[in-house]
Amino acid sequence: SHSLPAVNNDKIGQAIDSLQSALHLIKAASNQSGPWVDARHLLDETVAALDDAGLALQCQPARKSVDMTKQLNPDEHYIRELADEVVNTRQRFLGGSLIHDTDGIWTKSVYGECDGFSFGTETDELYRVPDEEKKEKALIVYASQNGATKTFAKHLCKSLGGDTYCDLRNMSGIMAKDLAMYKRVYIVCNTSGLGRPPCDGEVFYSHVQLEAMRCQENLEDLAIGDGDEEKPLAGTSVAIAVWVDSSSPDYAKFGLGLTEELVSLGASTALKTITVDENISKSEQKQTFKEWENTIIEMEKASGTRRRTSKTIATSAA
Repeated sequence: SHSLPAVNNDKIGQAIDSLQSALHLIKAASNQSGPWVDARHLLDETVAALDDAGLALQCQPARKSVDMTKQLNPDEHYIRELADEVVNTRQRFLGGSLIHDTDGIWTKSVYGECDGFSFGTETDELYRVPDEEKKEKALIVYASQNGATKTFAKHLCKSLGGDTYCDLRNMSGIMAKDLAMYKRVYIVCNTSGLGRPPCDGEVFYSHVQLEAMRCQENLEDLAIGDGDEEKPLAGTSVAIAVWVDSSSPDYAKFGLGLTEELVSLGASTALKTITVDENISKSEQKQTFKEWENTIIEMEKASGTRRRTSKTIATSAA
């Protein structure tokens, strides 16, 4: 055997450092007691690490055997192990449908020249739904650390007339494309730790952040500018109530951040996002929520009146 050129050793060392750093970031993102790690930052860091890994492997001597793993030196084997761990562990936050061929260098280094792997399907794509195709029902979404906000969400659903007039969904079971199917979306959730979403809202929040990034890139590619009418959540209005612990720093960060991300995707805000302090009495919490709920009830009544008026006009015209 012969020693590798210094430049190759440098690339191997850089790849190992980058991959270990990426794994450290993923671990930090998974820490429920720590601050939220923006999904865009997590994607950038893991992609950069995988690119370093791919470049390091490309510098290695060509393999003749189909089973390349039998010819790997210890450093190469370690790089592949670390890279696989990065790909697997980041799925908790990044999923797969939005990654596509972002990791092109890594993909080609491991699998040869190809188009990369797409983990999603066309049905995963977020796209603009015409207003006339959006559901007339309201969508109520909840995410809860302790079950309390689920109770409030169910109360809102009942106040709006139940299943006939609205759909109730847990945040863990939806994506941004589901919001695009509705004209009106009401979100009831709480925040965990330093502005973190609750556990059942983590994947959704990461997904929304990545969609916001992709939406901005698409608008820039098309030179549309702000292009609100072209954004995927155009025609959808949102209102958010978030339970917070006011004694924690950045206690409102998740609720306000979610609002900002949805607006960047084209959604309008039906109401200003409200925070309900978990440190006040239960009766005061209920009163704060009731005021928000009553406003929504009135908006739904007005919306129903407009729909009936539109149908009457359409029938008369016919």
